[in-house]
Amino acid sequence: MSPNTTKAVYFMLAASLLFAFMNLIVKYLQEIPVAQIVFMRSIVMFVMVVFLLSKRKLQPFGNNKKLLILRGIFGTTGIAFFFYTLHQMPLASAVVVHYLTPIITVLISVLVSRVNVKAVQWLFFGLCFTGIFIIKGFDERIDSLPLIIGILGTIGAASAYNIIAVLKQTEHHLVIMFYFPLVTIPLVLIYIFITGDWVWASNQEWALLSVIGILTYFAQYFLTKAYQIGDVSKVSVISYLGVVYALVFGYYLFDEWYEPIVVVGLFLVVAGVLGNLLTRTKTIQ
Repeated sequence: MSPNTTKAVYFMLAASLLFAFMNLIVKYLQEIPVAQIVFMRSIVMFVMVVFLLSKRKLQPFGNNKKLLILRGIFGTTGIAFFFYTLHQMPLASAVVVHYLTPIITVLISVLVSRVNVKAVQWLFFGLCFTGIFIIKGFDERIDSLPLIIGILGTIGAASAYNIIAVLKQTEHHLVIMFYFPLVTIPLVLIYIFITGDWVWASNQEWALLSVIGILTYFAQYFLTKAYQIGDVSKVSVISYLGVVYALVFGYYLFDEWYEPIVVVGLFLVVAGVLGNLLTRTKTIQ
């Protein structure tokens, strides 16, 4: 491998591990409402991004404010629904459903960006949804509502990624990151005010809530660096180690076990997603 590819692999390994620990902490904090977790994560990220924007003397509000706000709304939906599934579903199952995001991203781009999908990609789509059918059909711990919310979360995340693909032409990546907590914080505060979905956490829980934000920031940093210097189709494969981490953490820390048929379903989803990532798409002119 070239030096840049090697660095990219290391960056992606770091990102994947940091995201895995973030998922682990969210899963562990079962007594903390999802809205509170999302709020604290956003506060920490907001402080860190504002510091970097100030240090680099960048204008934080960007050019295309409408798209930036939409990115924040879709991103908020995606992360909130994902955290909900982490609380309601076995760890590995929630992570695998979240990994449908690249599939949904392609499907959205087919509708709005006139992307030509190759015939073999429809086979990979079929693998993914067959895997989801198996997971739901053979794992009694998974109810329909969390699964539907998880899939809606991937639609939110995929919509955010499609918007980012447009924004990165005109906006600094820190500006795009800035709008995520900028939009999330008021939205979540309104939700908390209406529902009262808040508990007074212990000192340890407050510390872990802060760590979630720190892990997210550095995971995003390493992810961005990996994509900047490496071949996206190759480097992105490394991120799917997250499924292995989730299986191991779930088994040893949360006593989550899986029937063999469910494991097959999990890996059918992963195989379908990876197949699509490795199949180049072509935009129709």
